[in-house]
Amino acid sequence: MGEGDNLSTNNMEFLPAIEYQAGNVTIPENQPRQPQSLQDLLRFTVEASSMGQESATSHLVGPMDEDRRQFLEQTLRSMTVDIVEVLSKAIEVLKRASSLSTEDDPTECEEAFQEIMDHVDNIDNANDFHKIGGFCIFQPCLNSVHSGLRWRAADLLAELTQNNPYCQQKVLEAKLMPVLISLLNSDLNEQVRIKSLYALSTLIRECKEALEEFRQNDGFSALLKALQSGVDKLKIKASFLISSLNQAWVKNELHRLGFVQEFVNLISEEVNPCTEHLLSALLNLVTSHEASQVECRGTKLELRETLSRLIERLGPKEEYKEVCEYARQLSLILFEGDEVDK
Repeated sequence: MGEGDNLSTNNMEFLPAIEYQAGNVTIPENQPRQPQSLQDLLRFTVEASSMGQESATSHLVGPMDEDRRQFLEQTLRSMTVDIVEVLSKAIEVLKRASSLSTEDDPTECEEAFQEIMDHVDNIDNANDFHKIGGFCIFQPCLNSVHSGLRWRAADLLAELTQNNPYCQQKVLEAKLMPVLISLLNSDLNEQVRIKSLYALSTLIRECKEALEEFRQNDGFSALLKALQSGVDKLKIKASFLISSLNQAWVKNELHRLGFVQEFVNLISEEVNPCTEHLLSALLNLVTSHEASQVECRGTKLELRETLSRLIERLGPKEEYKEVCEYARQLSLILFEGDEVDK
């Protein structure tokens, strides 16, 4: 490893300080100094035991015999977790994923994914996961015959790349984006497609290089297909992603591919859980983008009438407050606040 590739020193986690009683031994809550090792914690416990004997207001604490000491030491040791060791063991399990056939039980691999997910929400642990060779699991797992491994691999990628430039870059270097786009486009399992879009979303947000690679791999067409899928979660995630993309060239691409008409068509359907997100995405698309505004004003789309109906029908209902607010903002931009906004 290079100088910048050292594992984080935060690879040994201690559980939060708690009040713990083993026999007659009590560890008070809110101790003045946080122990930094198992030995410190054991020493502190012994000191707390002595203090307890001297305080009339504390629990009575008897002498700590050898059996109690061993019990306490074993208990405290069980309260520590070596993160790198846990991740390494899970990686070894998942290295075998490519050899699983459709008849094999993937439970052990699924549990290994859960072990990893329990720790990589910490950015240092996420980076350490890559540095100890964890990314070798993604190609075999994303291409596994077991859908449960495919979607878990995509879900893990989403967790690793969430607001994490280091892991975003490493995913690009590992050539995983085309695999995720392919899964989003054509996987037969709905959960795999949802998690693949989730991973793509966390990968390309705030990462110019990833966004450009997404375009080069025809990712926007896959995004349009997700909107047309009829799967609410896919439509919501696609809309959420589009709501976060403000680049002029992105809006040009979305307009060229027909996103404006698709959004208007979907918004014209009966109000459903997707409506708010669709309106938000369309609002972002038309903001400061003349070509999209012109298309929305076209009479054949009947968007003015659609927005008017939404506001009239849903305005009095508190649960549709956001829907109506997005509809009003669209009306102001597109139709200059005509009667539809009143």
